Amino acid sequence: MLKDAAKGISPKDRELEERHKAQAQRRDSFGKVAAEFMDDHAKGLRTCDEMQRMLDRELLPAWSDRPIASITRAEVKALLRAKAQVAPIAANRLASLISKLFNWALDEEIVTASPAVRLKRTEEHERERSLSEDEIRVLWPALDRIGYPFGHALKLLLVAGQRRGEVADLKWSDLTSDGWLLPGASAKSKAGHRVPLSTLAMEIIESCPRLGERVFVARRGGGTINGWEDAKARVESFLANPIAPWRIHDLRRTMATQMRSIGIDRLTVSKILNHSESGITRIYDRYAADPEKAAAMDRWANHLRRIVGR
Repeated sequence: MLKDAAKGISPKDRELEERHKAQAQRRDSFGKVAAEFMDDHAKGLRTCDEMQRMLDRELLPAWSDRPIASITRAEVKALLRAKAQVAPIAANRLASLISKLFNWALDEEIVTASPAVRLKRTEEHERERSLSEDEIRVLWPALDRIGYPFGHALKLLLVAGQRRGEVADLKWSDLTSDGWLLPGASAKSKAGHRVPLSTLAMEIIESCPRLGERVFVARRGGGTINGWEDAKARVESFLANPIAPWRIHDLRRTMATQMRSIGIDRLTVSKILNHSESGITRIYDRYAADPEKAAAMDRWANHLRRIVGR
């Protein structure tokens, strides 16, 4: 106070200065900037929910009230290193999110430098895991036991072969007499397509309660389903016999592998999976292969019924 008085600064002036400083720190806190980033950059992205989940679980508990400019490269690397020890691939996704957020803040002139430049990623290898017929036979009753919504949603992943984000976003209005019209906004490739639905797929969908605009609705809050890994852990707790480690995306690969094993051609499987094509073929071949896709889906459903004893 004596030093302030010598400089002609009154206690009132000092109080105002400290208040403004605190307000500036809150305005530029990591939590505030992250909220603005999600609203401005991520709002329309298909991965928006997953990005918010990573923020809520991994970043906000550690950095929410911190001034974003005070977060150092060493802290970012330490956080990612700890994550990589338990989930290497998830650490890569987290690194991408941090990098995008800080790059956005740099563009908005909120920070003058990014601590997330040239972050090292864990090497990823293409997975080849698909479930065998015996494993499918063990898994199916466990999906029955966990029930709606995840038991039904996981079954549809295996029966229809679409991505889990696309299944989670399935709306009743997307269902037509010709199948599931997957809009481009919900598709990872941003290219919509028609997914023929077998009688088995329709049995799964029609057994779902109508609780909102989406087929699969979270029990808490009524929003889009989340918590796939927790659901997978519940499934595994009900398995009559443990199976080798697997991931949710392996269900999609399992469907494709089983389809090929019963003689469905590779191009039809690729069309069903809605894989992006490249080159001159993509430009000239606009045939959607709907009849072939529908026939293949029926063959796969019949094969799956035999596997699970139905």
